[in-house]
Amino acid sequence: MEDRARRNNLRFREIPKSVSNAELHNYLLDLFQSLTPETHPDQLIIDRAHRLRRPKHLPTTAAQDVIARIHFFHAKERIMKASRKAGMPETYNSIKIFADLSADTLHFRKTMGPVTSALREYNVNYRWGYPAKLLISHHDAIHSINTVAQGVQQLKEWGIPIQNPTKAAKVPRMSPEWTTQ
Repeated sequence: MEDRARRNNLRFREIPKSVSNAELHNYLLDLFQSLTPETHPDQLIIDRAHRLRRPKHLPTTAAQDVIARIHFFHAKERIMKASRKAGMPETYNSIKIFADLSADTLHFRKTMGPVTSALREYNVNYRWGYPAKLLISHHDAIHSINTVAQGVQQLKEWGIPIQNPTKAAKVPRMSPEWTTQ
């Protein structure tokens, strides 16, 4: 559910500290225009943008990540696609753009690391599904994987070797979500 609320959010890493919070909105609009010049400015609406707290393990000199909520989902997807495909324009080449995902989803993706690295090594297409699942396209069929064990089993059936399948899934984390029963 948390990822659904973050659906229109983008996370930016390495936006210079010299860009003040007041300038952040216009800075991002300029970045979006340079990434997707074919998109009409009326489609590039930023609902809000702000800097996040710096994680404690990072030095104080490191730039804080920025979260921006893009009003239209199709515009957000176009920005993500352009940043991946064409790369960043010269003036913004240090900036990295990510989807804003919950801690649980990021942890799931990390635990699936051995499976996804084996898929990449054997050029098997995959994508991330909602909620937390791996969708693998193999032999003209889509296979849904929800656990590392399922992924390892599926790769064995296809004859794809996997190295250290439990390496990334050592310690289960407590969810930051509180629930009452």
